[in-house]
Amino acid sequence: CFLTLALTGCSDYLDVSDEVAENLTLDEVFDNPNYMRRWHGNLFNSISEYSSIGKNKANGFSGVWVSMCGETTLSGVGMSEMISGFTSANAPFQQRWKDLYQYIRDANIFLERVNPKGNINDQYQLTEADVKRMKAEAKYLIAYSYFSLFELYGPVPILDELADPEDKGLDYARASVDETVEYIDNLLKEVIESGDLPESIIQNHSATGNDRYNLNEIVRPTVTAAKALRAKLWVYAASPLFNGGYKESLDVANTDGKKIFASYNANRWITAKSRLEDLLNNAEQNKHTLFTVYNTDGSINPDESVYQLFQNYNDEILWATGDNLWNGSTMEQNTNPRDCYTGWGYLGVSQDLVDAFFVKDGLTIDDPGSLYKEDGFTDVVNPCNENKRVDTNVFNMYANREPRFYTTVSYNGSWYALAGRKYEFFKNQKDNDYTHDAPQNGYLVRKKVYPQDNPKNGSYKWRQMFLYRLSASFLDYAEAINEAYDNKVSREEALKYVNKVRERAGVRQYTLNTVSLDDPKYIHVDDNQLAVREVVRMERRVELCCEGSRWSDIRRWRIVESLPEMCGDDYGMNYGGTNSNEFYKRTVFQTRVWKRAMYWMPVYFEEINKNPNLVQAPFWN
Repeated sequence: CFLTLALTGCSDYLDVSDEVAENLTLDEVFDNPNYMRRWHGNLFNSISEYSSIGKNKANGFSGVWVSMCGETTLSGVGMSEMISGFTSANAPFQQRWKDLYQYIRDANIFLERVNPKGNINDQYQLTEADVKRMKAEAKYLIAYSYFSLFELYGPVPILDELADPEDKGLDYARASVDETVEYIDNLLKEVIESGDLPESIIQNHSATGNDRYNLNEIVRPTVTAAKALRAKLWVYAASPLFNGGYKESLDVANTDGKKIFASYNANRWITAKSRLEDLLNNAEQNKHTLFTVYNTDGSINPDESVYQLFQNYNDEILWATGDNLWNGSTMEQNTNPRDCYTGWGYLGVSQDLVDAFFVKDGLTIDDPGSLYKEDGFTDVVNPCNENKRVDTNVFNMYANREPRFYTTVSYNGSWYALAGRKYEFFKNQKDNDYTHDAPQNGYLVRKKVYPQDNPKNGSYKWRQMFLYRLSASFLDYAEAINEAYDNKVSREEALKYVNKVRERAGVRQYTLNTVSLDDPKYIHVDDNQLAVREVVRMERRVELCCEGSRWSDIRRWRIVESLPEMCGDDYGMNYGGTNSNEFYKRTVFQTRVWKRAMYWMPVYFEEINKNPNLVQAPFWN
């Protein structure tokens, strides 16, 4: 069956030659401290990284979800899976299912067999303290792996024991949602309370810069990271897709008749709120704060804050990985035009994301009171340019937008620092040769780009890849408290945490109080749960864009059918336009197909065929 995977050759795990691996048994591996360390290190390959936006790493552990959800566009055939659709026989990115169960089994082998080994003179010595920490990390990675499965597939089979791969009767059924969540939660509780993990990556509170952090261990979990994962688990568990809001799931039952989904349980939001409070208290105790750059007068510099956030390691990061495609040529090539030596002009920003960013007055572009215009031209002081260079004769769609817009979107006429000129996206200009090596809806991604990265000479700035950051947890908390309690006090608390994020971004904050339309600091929000839910979701879309969360957000909220960019024509500027009159027209870039079945990824049909007790997600049979 699909869960009785035989142990792969030791060379695959230990990075040793085939000749050596052929003669290694598990007993010999776990009698050698070096091999045990390598086995443990391999478990970290279970971690997803979302820097590889597009299809450079087209697997379930990468940033493919950023384009799947319509935040970014791809040149050429685009995200074909969302244009042509897919079936359970050819569903994309199925590596998560197959590979994560292997990592879970390997972690269980490690927990059963690892032991202190080596003497003090052995560079690979494993002390009792080493073993305890590595065991806690293995348990964390088991919890993380189950959460990663839960995120895409819903409730999944739980292996709470080390199965014998020779046992042909091991056909595990899916656990229920409650059982899956309880198992992951208890495992994380055990890790947190073990005392075997460091509290935080911040190791020297008095230091500044990189000396403040233990950067040699950024991917190794801490208590803070474990609490972040535990909180995220409950936010998912409480959300409509997992919590009775997808009616077809309520009918799914295992072959023995056991239902694996249950009707809505409001207590899950209360638990999510509690887990988030635990995380935020821990983050505060360990000096994790929103990364903020201040002016000399003590005021916030939002332009530098939202730009530098992605350029250096900082206190906002709760968990990160060094596995980052921005630290080499790939993502720089994806986001640079063809004219830039080896640029590919491949990764664009969707028009829907362009439209989602607020105007600098904090209002949405469709608010009749906002500063937004979609005709005419003006000069724009672009904060992403060196010394805030003025972008001249820019389409008004891009004027008067908030700082996060300018750190995310390269638009026609914005400054291209590496080339020392403006981007030129009209047909047959420098950056649009009217081939697949050009931004086919008129934009390129700027978020995380370091302006002086140079594909020509291989000069790239090292950057970390966020896995969890504090602003996301603030927005999680705002969502949880608003959903947990339908009262004014809770809504005010929710807006307090949304406002922390907005203040750093330099846009007006929200209030339930009545204020004038031109109030310099606040925007009124109606005092009801629905209105606050909407502003939390809008803020989340902008703050966390292109970081890998929106595919799961729009699914767990069960809102995909209401999103035009997911269910029909996607627009951009006119890629074939040769002048301003032709180019600056909303033009269909591609047409997407959404099927209700896609709320859950299907288990690959071969796995279903192997295991008679494994039931498929709704609509995929």
